[in-house]
Amino acid sequence: MSAWFRVVVLCCALVMGGPLAAWPQEAERWDRYLDRPRGPYRGQVIDAETKAPLAGAVVVVHWRRDRVYPFHSVSENYAVRETVTDSGGHFFLDARDVEEGAPRRTYHPEFFIFQPGYGAYPKRHVAPRGFTGGIFEGPGTVVELPRLVDPEDRRKHLFLFGHGDFSDRPFKDLPELVRRINAERIAIGLEPHTQPE
Repeated sequence: MSAWFRVVVLCCALVMGGPLAAWPQEAERWDRYLDRPRGPYRGQVIDAETKAPLAGAVVVVHWRRDRVYPFHSVSENYAVRETVTDSGGHFFLDARDVEEGAPRRTYHPEFFIFQPGYGAYPKRHVAPRGFTGGIFEGPGTVVELPRLVDPEDRRKHLFLFGHGDFSDRPFKDLPELVRRINAERIAIGLEPHTQPE
C-alpha cells in the first residue's frame, strides 16, 4: 500500500469518525432542546425556615440556543424574561411568544430566583443537572430560599452569579434583578452596579 493511499484512508477515517464519535454527545444534548412551547410557568417562593411567602423575589427565565456554523456551533443567549412574586410569594410567567418563535436548537429554559438576604435558586455552585424548568409547568412548585444572616455568607453568595449571566443588556432586559442585586450589594457594604455609558 502506497504512502499516499494510507494518507487518504487516514483522512477519510478522521472525517468520518469525527461526526460519528460526536453523535452520542449530540443525541444527549438533543433532549434538552425545546420541542414545543412549555409554559406558562408558575410557582411560589417561600422562606425555607419560617415557610412564610417571599413577596418581591425576582424570577428570571433564561433561554439559550446553539447557533450552528460550518464545523462548529456556539451557545448564545436567545431570550430572557423576569417577573416578581406577589404578596403571597406566587409568580406567573407566560412565555409563549418566546417559545413559539424560538429557532431550532433552543434549549429548555433555565430558572433563577433571587431575593436580597436569601440564597438563590438554584444554588449556583451546586446547579442541578438537566432540565429543571418542568417543575414550574402546570400547577407549578414551591421553592424554599434559605435566609443568609452572616454578612460574609451574603457577600460570598453574591459573587456566585451576576446580572450579566443571563443577558448582554441586563439594565434593559432585567431591571428588577439589577435592582435587587444592587440592594443586596448596598446592604453588605459594596458599591451598586451602574449602567455603562
